Amino acid sequence: MNHKYVFGPIGSRRLGVSLGVDLVPAKTCTQDCPYCEAGWTTNLTLERREYVPFNAVAAELSDVLDKNPQLDCVTFSGAGEPTLNSRIGEVARFVKTSYPQYRLVLLTNGTLLGDDKVIREVEPVDLIIPDLDASNAGEFAQINRPAPGLTFDMFVAGLRKFCAAHAKPIWLEMFIAPGINDSDASIARFSALLKTLKVDKIQLNTLDRPGCDPALRPAPPATLRKFITAFEPFVPVETVGAFRYKSPALRGAMPPDELSAMVINLAKRRQVTRQDIMLALNCNPEFLDRVLNDLLARGLIECEKGDRGEFFGYFD
Repeated sequence: MNHKYVFGPIGSRRLGVSLGVDLVPAKTCTQDCPYCEAGWTTNLTLERREYVPFNAVAAELSDVLDKNPQLDCVTFSGAGEPTLNSRIGEVARFVKTSYPQYRLVLLTNGTLLGDDKVIREVEPVDLIIPDLDASNAGEFAQINRPAPGLTFDMFVAGLRKFCAAHAKPIWLEMFIAPGINDSDASIARFSALLKTLKVDKIQLNTLDRPGCDPALRPAPPATLRKFITAFEPFVPVETVGAFRYKSPALRGAMPPDELSAMVINLAKRRQVTRQDIMLALNCNPEFLDRVLNDLLARGLIECEKGDRGEFFGYFD
């Protein structure tokens, strides 16, 4: 079957191996963001309707998922805003009923999440990742360029309502655009706003691949660190672009078996210190020590003393 609405699987830097589901025609969106990798919006709208046929989407999903592919998730994403599709709830229920082994993810700009129908429709989704790129109305107009009738205050109220109502994990993505939303005043406004939202973590992002506006530039690591310093006291933070960082609260969340396998994989290539492993895998030091001690006790790695401390190696 030739697929029109299902794409991938693709390797996602945040979600692993993801099967994408496109629920609206390309560039049908509630915003026209200059950083969008899919290009400028050609249908800027707030109208919710069945943009693509449910039966066709379900058939394509079945064609792929019946083969039981190795996936980390099925993701509503693509080149437009998925919640514009008025049957997103039916697609979500179809996936979770027919293929419950797969985690279902929604990537959304968040502009429609305050709608009571949308809140009900996306209830089956396992992970919601909405955007928050602006700290006031001026930034919202400049970086998100919303459809007529959508204001910053409406967007924030809807996001706050959704975060309070949705029981499953919410990761809030924030795109940092130098000269637009990265001032000290902006960071202070973001901090105040974030304290009113029930989210599990903040993902800081900046330009990694070309967007629509050639004048847009990536935020430097020093700027991202300012956001981390401001937010980290009250919410875990990670960066998902070229500059990589993860709050200590998020480190060590990896299952022990997974971390053990990754440590062995590193040690197979060359001897490594604790610091080498921590930098490579971004893991909590206490959690890593427990894993290293277990691997040593089981004879799966060995330890040698060197000038830089203990070196861990693998032997078969």
